[in-house]
Amino acid sequence: VAVLDGSEVVIIGRSGFEWRSVSGEAGRASARLMAYGLHLGARLPAHATSTGRVMLAALPKAELNQWVKSRLVAGSLPRLTAHTTTDARLFKASLEQVRSQDFCVASQEHELGVHALAVPLRDGQGRTVAALNVVTSPARLEPLVLQQELLPLLMDAARELRELI
Repeated sequence: VAVLDGSEVVIIGRSGFEWRSVSGEAGRASARLMAYGLHLGARLPAHATSTGRVMLAALPKAELNQWVKSRLVAGSLPRLTAHTTTDARLFKASLEQVRSQDFCVASQEHELGVHALAVPLRDGQGRTVAALNVVTSPARLEPLVLQQELLPLLMDAARELRELI
């Protein structure tokens, strides 16, 4: 679980769990999903993480435009890997997609070898106040498997947490 703080997301909760594929694929063993050693309080760049993008997508457009404008360096967002979206126009378009589908997959944008899937955590008034995500390596789960098999679980968890927020 992470919250937005300026240009970063801050990890405020974490857990590891065992997940077994429901697809019945031959040879698929249980996969341990981990947060790659990130600790509570760790700060990550919002523009390159699934949790950051979920929360940025929830901002009013004028606030989002100001957020992007204030973080541009030499006309682009900071590059962290070869996969990081740095073009402001493409970044905003990706956030529109996140807003419409209500989840985000970020593949190797913050760190090579890391796929992440995030959904918004909303309060009782429907405002996005945090994001819940799953982080894994490409060797363990492909982005499509994340969406097909873990997205429903994350969405259910987010619905259950809404009553506690």
